[in-house]
Amino acid sequence: MPHPVDFSILFLGYLALVFGGALCFFLFGGWRQLLTWLQPTALPTTLSFGPWPMIAAVAVMGSAAVLAPTLLPGAGLAAGMLLLSSSQSRPAEFWGLRQRNLGKDLRQSLAALLTILWPVLLLLFASSSLYLALGLPLQPQPALLRFLEARELGQMLPFLIYALIIAPIWEEVFFRGTLFPWLAGRLPAPQAQWLSALAFGAVHLHGPTLIPLTVFGAFLVGIYRTSGSLIPAILVHALFNANTCALLLLGRAATE
Repeated sequence: MPHPVDFSILFLGYLALVFGGALCFFLFGGWRQLLTWLQPTALPTTLSFGPWPMIAAVAVMGSAAVLAPTLLPGAGLAAGMLLLSSSQSRPAEFWGLRQRNLGKDLRQSLAALLTILWPVLLLLFASSSLYLALGLPLQPQPALLRFLEARELGQMLPFLIYALIIAPIWEEVFFRGTLFPWLAGRLPAPQAQWLSALAFGAVHLHGPTLIPLTVFGAFLVGIYRTSGSLIPAILVHALFNANTCALLLLGRAATE
């Protein structure tokens, strides 16, 4: 008769593997890579359309985020495509989606994820501690809470599809591939990087994660800028979400 799986050992092993590896990446050169991502130079190509199309797109997306969150991914993708079309840019070329080595991109994205994990984790811990110190409620996002409460794959699948596929694509298309180059055509590159990252953090409508997600967004801008393609940023985003889901599921199984 097979022995039952000891999820506590599996959870601890996963923690040791991922965060031990992340610490090694950070200490042995990763911090230099982080500084490179946070020191942007001007983009070779920017978006130069006027402010009103972007204001309209942000207003529509903000309304969707508050009133109808299920429409937000479609609104973000549509905004990116329409705004690029208004600037006479071709999305595939502008976002560097063609002639990519996906195997190389995946390896580099995994290394980038391990480099990013500790800084984002420490910021999340500091932000959560500040919330508790101020007596503010520290609750997970509603969608994440439903995911944690789900017990069957059919209940978890919609969240997993969104977290691993839909969100990384539409958020990178809009925040890194559209908003950042538009801001970079109007502002100094560091300001464009942090403003687009702040918008990315704010759209999640969750106070405790605003700071860590903003910094994560700034790293993603750096990855997009240095690679010249949205694909590595999408992969890092998807891997980050996948790691979060794995930690939550293994942690829940270990405590039950």
